[in-house]
Amino acid sequence: MDASRFERHRGGVGSPQAAAGAWVLTLLLSLIVVCFAIGALLGFIGAGGGGVMVSLLTIAFDLPIHLAVGTALASMLVVATAGAISHFREGNINVAAGVTVGLFGMVGAVLGADIGQGIPERILQPAAGFALWFLAFLVWFRTRVASRIASGHDPAAPVHTKAQVGGAAVLGVSGGIASAFFGVGMAPFIQLGMLTVFRLTLVRTIGTTMLALVFISLSGSVALARHGDVSYEHLLGVTIGMTAGSYVGAKLTGRASADVLRAAIVVTPFVAGTLLIFG
Repeated sequence: MDASRFERHRGGVGSPQAAAGAWVLTLLLSLIVVCFAIGALLGFIGAGGGGVMVSLLTIAFDLPIHLAVGTALASMLVVATAGAISHFREGNINVAAGVTVGLFGMVGAVLGADIGQGIPERILQPAAGFALWFLAFLVWFRTRVASRIASGHDPAAPVHTKAQVGGAAVLGVSGGIASAFFGVGMAPFIQLGMLTVFRLTLVRTIGTTMLALVFISLSGSVALARHGDVSYEHLLGVTIGMTAGSYVGAKLTGRASADVLRAAIVVTPFVAGTLLIFG
C-alpha cells in the first residue's frame, strides 16, 4: 500500500505531533465504544465479525478498503485464538483436521493477500460486499442442513485418507484466499466443508473451524501487514472494543429465542454487505 493512501485516512502529512496524538486518542475511544457495541451484538449471536468489521471501518471510519481488510483480519486472529483455546479446553476440536485445513489455509491467505493488491478500491469494496451476501446465504444454509449431514465420527480421528487430505487442501486454500482477499472469516464455508469432508459433530465442527481460522488469520494478517495494509491504531481500538463486547454479548445469548438468533446471524452480514455495495 502506498504512503498517500495511508496518510489520507490519518488526515494528511505533516500534522503537528500534538494534533496527531489527539487524533489517535479520539480514534481509539471512538473505536472502543463502537466496537464494544458491535462486539456485544456479534457475541450475542455467535458470529466472528470479520466482514462486519470491514464494513464498519470502511463506511464509519473512512478507512480505505485494503487497510480495512488487513485490519479486520488481524483483529480476527485475537477472536479466533480465544475461541480455539476455549473449544480445546472443552474437547471440541479435532486437532488433526483443524491443523491440516489451517496449514493449507495459510498458503491460501498469502495468495489472497497478494492478489488483492492489484484490485482497485472501487472494485474491491463492492466485491467484499457481495462476499458478505454469500456468507449470509451460507449461514442460512448451514442452519437448515448442517444437522442432517453431521454424523458425529470420532473427534480425535486422524486425517488419513487421500479424499480427506484433498478436501482439506481445497477447503483450506479457497477459504484462506477468500479470507485475505475480502477480509471475511468464511467460517460458515469452512464449517460446511468440515461437516462433509470429516463428518464431525456440529459442536466439534465449530471448534475445529476456529482452530483453522487461527492459522488463516495469522498468515493473512502478516501477509497484508507486509504490504502495509494493517492500521495499528485502528487494530488496537477494534481489538479492545470487540473483545470486551463479545464477552458481554455471549453472556446474554441464552436469553434470546432460537428464532431470533437464526435471523440475526443471517441479517447481520447481509446488512454489512449492503453497506459496502451501496455505501
